[in-house]
Formats: sequence, C-alpha cells, structure tokens
Amino acid sequence: MGKERIVYYSDPLNDDFAGTKIKWKPLPDNFKYVSRNIFFRAIATVLYRIVAIPVLWIVGKLFYGVKVKGKRNIKKLKGKGYFVYGNHTSVCDAWVTQCFVNRGRRGYIVASQDATSLTGIRPLVMMLGCIPVPMNAEERRKFTDCVKYRIAQKATVTIFPEKHIWKYSTHIRPFPDDSFVYPSTLGAPSIAICTTYRRRKIFKNLAPRMTVHISNPFYPNMNKPLAERRAELRKEIYDYMISYSAEMENYEYISYIYKPKEENE
Repeated sequence: MGKERIVYYSDPLNDDFAGTKIKWKPLPDNFKYVSRNIFFRAIATVLYRIVAIPVLWIVGKLFYGVKVKGKRNIKKLKGKGYFVYGNHTSVCDAWVTQCFVNRGRRGYIVASQDATSLTGIRPLVMMLGCIPVPMNAEERRKFTDCVKYRIAQKATVTIFPEKHIWKYSTHIRPFPDDSFVYPSTLGAPSIAICTTYRRRKIFKNLAPRMTVHISNPFYPNMNKPLAERRAELRKEIYDYMISYSAEMENYEYISYIYKPKEENE
C-alpha cells in the first residue's frame, strides 16, 4: 500500500471503487441457481474444500495477516444454516468469509452479476459458491428458492448490504433493509462481521492486515410484522458494524471524503 490517499465520493449508496471494470452480461434464460448435476456437484465439492479453501486460507494468513475475533460465537449456531452480513471493503471479502468465518461449513455469497459475466468462468464461480443477484422476476424467484435451499442445507449465505466495494474503508456506509428480508422471512439466525485494518510496520507495500470481528447471533422477532423485524435486524447488524469500525486499531489507508457531484465535474 505505501502512502495513504484520499478518495472523494458523492453517493454513498451507489459509488463503487472496486476498479474491476467488468462488462456486465445477462444470465441466460436457462440459468440454474442450484445445479442438480452430480458431476458438477462432485467437482464443486473437491474444488471448494480441497483446493480453494486451503490455498486461500494460507494466502489470507501470509499476505493479509487475517486475524479473527469472536470465533466462539459461531459455535452457538451448530446445526443451523445462517446468514452473514459484512462491510464490503475488499475484493477478498468473499473468500475471507468462507475461509475464516464459516468454520468448515459450506458457504455461499450473494454477488453482483459482474461475477458471472467474465467469459468462461461462470461455472467456476458458481462452484465456489456465487449466488448472483437477480435482475428480473424469473431470476428473483430462482434466487429466493436458492437462498431457502442453502439455509435448509445448513450452509451459510453471505450478503454485503453496502453492495459496492470501497477499498479499506474504515466507516460503515448507510444501507437499506431490503437484504434482511430473507432471514426475517425464514426466521433464520444472522451474524454480523466487521473487517478492520491494522497498519503494517514492515512490508508496507503489501495490502493492509485484516481483522474480522464476529458478532453473537441475531434472530428476527417473528412475533412482529415482516417490515418491523427486517428493519430491527438491519439496525442491530448496522450498529454492530459501526461499533467495531470505530475502533482505534482500524487504520485509515484511504480517506473517503464527501464531495457533492457538481464539485467533481
């Protein structure tokens, strides 16, 4: 990383600083959110558990210095499928969650269709757990069925409610409660994670070291109307992220400063 820098934003909900510049391609009409093909599933299991997770765990430890706090909270969800909500500050977020938060459980990640738009790698990202965000009514039906199926399998489903990547951001952006409808409808537990960054004293040109904080489980209050319980769940998770992003340890490699759009033009 080296020198710290400043990035100006005008829209905290929609500005994206991932820098991937992927040309979006729509999903085919016959796209399957859940594959029933026995060969696909066998290859996916080998790729995920024997190749990707061990290799990326080593990468996370050696190059990102990943440290996890709150591991014991996951034990409270033994035998249950659950949702994971986290801040979105790195292209590594998805696999860091799978390697260091899921604790051996099969994990899936809700991602934009950019992830499935690169030529030739759509089957690969699906094998690794991608659940692409739906863009129409038919995809939305398949998406919802897929999420329910994965939770019933006692897997994890990770969602980044901020949606867009702001690299190494040390504050939590505002986000709506729409993605909290899934645990609020299913009555499934959720955990919040907050990734913070530690300053490097040596090898300063490498990416910042990461600390992942894991909350206690949150359960929707099924005695309340759906709109109330999803709003309540969103607030609980947002407040948790805020509390840990404000830690003194969270080092600001990139300062995000608000500037109205007309001033950027």
